[in-house]
Amino acid sequence: MGRISRSFELVGQSYRILMQDKELMVLPLISGLIMAVVVASFFLVFGVIGRDAPPQAPAFAFYVPVFLMYVVTYAVGIFFQAAVIAGATERMRGGDPTVGSALAAARRRFGPIVMWAIVAGTIGMLLRAIQDRAGFIGKVVVGIAGATWSLATFFIVPVLVLEDKSIQESFTESVTMFKKTWGETVAGGAGLGIAAFCAWLVLFAVAALLAAVAGPLAIVVFAAGAILLAIFFSTLHGVYVASLYRYATEGAVPPGFDRTLFDNAFVPKRS
Repeated sequence: MGRISRSFELVGQSYRILMQDKELMVLPLISGLIMAVVVASFFLVFGVIGRDAPPQAPAFAFYVPVFLMYVVTYAVGIFFQAAVIAGATERMRGGDPTVGSALAAARRRFGPIVMWAIVAGTIGMLLRAIQDRAGFIGKVVVGIAGATWSLATFFIVPVLVLEDKSIQESFTESVTMFKKTWGETVAGGAGLGIAAFCAWLVLFAVAALLAAVAGPLAIVVFAAGAILLAIFFSTLHGVYVASLYRYATEGAVPPGFDRTLFDNAFVPKRS
């Protein structure tokens, strides 16, 4: 219960920092719009190509465009996530970030971000392909492998955008940082998840009530609410990651955060 309580407090303090720079929420919105255009374009272009392709076309004729779509969408998502983290870090270091300054910070590390997108997209597609073909036990194993990969790379985006390191060095530092400071439990991750879950429950309840009395209006309200929640929690997650990264690397508690909460959020790993 103590960890859950601290989680909500950490989320609340991340929220207060985000409210100082609400414009950062524009970044996930732009990211989502670009990814929607990318996915639609791939389906349109490769749908036409697939329609005209001969029946005996090799399998890679399908997998190559899907892989390209994975990489492009990963690159877009990671780029804008890096921009949010850069903007949040600028605020925590006493600056006054803008959408332009956040994008500029991510743009300076565009090459490594794209390279990481290729690596992450490849791993993601391989795990998905294996999971689709595996039995129950195989799906469990792949699920564990995916969770382990996510934890090992938790810090890689802030390392990529805030430090001048290669992909290999960034991955190594991300793993080392996780082992050194997080240990078995990360207080705060649960808080974000629970807060998002509660927000979605409220949205579903409101939409259900509207559906009973206003019909089509419920669809509009739910769609708008879903977009806003996705944008808000994506940005909030970036602020939270930036805060933990700064504490893990510098031992500095970001302005607006309680040092006791951070000290308790990092559980040393037992040997």
